[in-house]
Amino acid sequence: MKKTKKMLAAMLTVTTLAAALSGCSGGNKTEESIEFTEAATTEAAKDTAAAGESGAAEAKDPNGDKPSPEGYGMLREASVSTIGSLNPLTYINSYASTQIKRSSMILYTYFPNEDYTFCELSGELAAEDPIKVDEEGKVWQIKIRDGVVWENGDDLDANDVYYTWKMILDPKLANLRASNFAKDAIEIENAMNYFEGKCSWEDVGLKFIDDNTVEIHTVKGHDAKEVMTHLAHPANCIINEEYYEKGMNADRTETLYGTSKENWISSGPFLVESWTNDAEITFKKNPNYVFADKIWIAGINIKVVEDSGTQLQLFDNGEIDYVKLGVDTFPKYEEDPRILISSANSVSHMCINTTNPNQPILANEKFRQALYYGTDRETLAKMTYNQPADYIVPTTHIIDLENGIRFRDTEEGKADVHENYSYDPEKAKQLYDEALAEEGIDSVTLTMLYNDTGVQTTASEYLQQGWKKVFGDSFELKLQAMPSSQRSDLMRSWASKPDSYEISWGGWVSTDLMPWNAFKYWTSYYSAKNEPFFSEEFDATFERANFGEDRFEDGVRLELVQSMEKQLLDPAVIIPVYESMDKYLKSDRLELTMKNWLLHNCGKIPLPIILDNMLKNSNLYLFPPQNFFRK
Repeated sequence: MKKTKKMLAAMLTVTTLAAALSGCSGGNKTEESIEFTEAATTEAAKDTAAAGESGAAEAKDPNGDKPSPEGYGMLREASVSTIGSLNPLTYINSYASTQIKRSSMILYTYFPNEDYTFCELSGELAAEDPIKVDEEGKVWQIKIRDGVVWENGDDLDANDVYYTWKMILDPKLANLRASNFAKDAIEIENAMNYFEGKCSWEDVGLKFIDDNTVEIHTVKGHDAKEVMTHLAHPANCIINEEYYEKGMNADRTETLYGTSKENWISSGPFLVESWTNDAEITFKKNPNYVFADKIWIAGINIKVVEDSGTQLQLFDNGEIDYVKLGVDTFPKYEEDPRILISSANSVSHMCINTTNPNQPILANEKFRQALYYGTDRETLAKMTYNQPADYIVPTTHIIDLENGIRFRDTEEGKADVHENYSYDPEKAKQLYDEALAEEGIDSVTLTMLYNDTGVQTTASEYLQQGWKKVFGDSFELKLQAMPSSQRSDLMRSWASKPDSYEISWGGWVSTDLMPWNAFKYWTSYYSAKNEPFFSEEFDATFERANFGEDRFEDGVRLELVQSMEKQLLDPAVIIPVYESMDKYLKSDRLELTMKNWLLHNCGKIPLPIILDNMLKNSNLYLFPPQNFFRK
């Protein structure tokens, strides 16, 4: 364990922060990594900070050597996304999960150590690590921490945990996150069978022991870290039975839980003080939070501001504390010392609906390969300030934690990074011609869905012209812009509506320290699949990498990660294009307490969580939903 901790600490110098949403712009490619940068104060930044402070005088800091009950200072944010719902069992986007974590409890989460050099997975609601009950590692008990309460003062104990587990798998509710809970880092006995109506609840490997103890039975043997990692996913935040039932409809297929302040109750570091969905939400410090003595900040205010130009104006006026930069604004601030640059821990790719009845050409492997080889990733990445990628596993993913080795730095990882990032227009044209001949057609017209944001607009318009240049006048790409949520809904409706889309942008995020688990999005059982890909070989490879008896043996997971990547790349199931880089301007009102911190072990952490973890507000330390910070 000591060796692992030392490697985590060493990795901090070369590992970038994970930022907000996939498919976002920006960044400069280096051979080693994209370094996270902290700015020195500039005169312009001082003026900006002064402008923000002159608007309204804050009360005197009541914090001393320890945080006061009410805390001090507000973190001010603006977001293009709305929360939609705080229900952890149904949320869709990472922005919603950020707010869920801010106001909810979870069994396990990630805490920085005393000197902030590495992070440790530890209990938040859980009082200790899981207790192994049997020799095989298939039965685990979890003890619940004493003294945890809901916002209204009611006890939060094992009853709430057990109720949450039962609701997430409820067949009638058909929750989006059910399959993720049933089988991710661990597979819970009969969980998916119950969700699919194939067995009774009594058969599920989830047991209530007493008010302070729950028990999990798994299909395969696991270690404690795998159990903790599984339960640290934001979708496993604990729900309140009274409020969940209060919002339930008559046939128990839907609940209003988490859709408004009236239908929500907090238990985490912050309470929802006010909330106008699609407009604004304000959090205040929760004095009854189990770690309230570590929270320095008084609250967080978030305004929904869809226009990026307006957000930048708010930042320049000192009304918000950081702002995300796009392809149109980054060049202006590229040399600004206040810039924060980080990998978004995601490879943006094109999803292909191979079962669309109106476009049988999409099922042709040679045609998909033509799109793959016909994509000029280097040019596109330069235009969008991203890193070209003809691979799926991001450069941030670590295959060997003990030795700090990233997958892309191994010989196996390098094998799927090709000359010109696989751009080969001659090969692409040949495959294109062969595919059309096989289908008996002489032209193709496709429609690509994309988010109405700067980076995807730029990338889509470039591909519209670039592919036509490669394939000739017989090819046409039409573009259809729409909000991200609408596009996601259309893509995931392919099973019930096969012609829902043809080609669209996608980009999953997952744990940096478990790249073998990041392929779950293409398994047959994943419930929120973007494309109709099903493969028994792929499923078997994933099973072995995540649950196989030999998975801990040297080189096994390395080989299997490479195999899964090739199984997606060779037939061009998806078409990777660029590794997303995120860029932000932060106010000098916010002081970073840590640099180059590998934040997580359970998936990508959005920038708002990063700020909660890493910033001091004026002279005040922020305490995040899952990390300790001390003065």
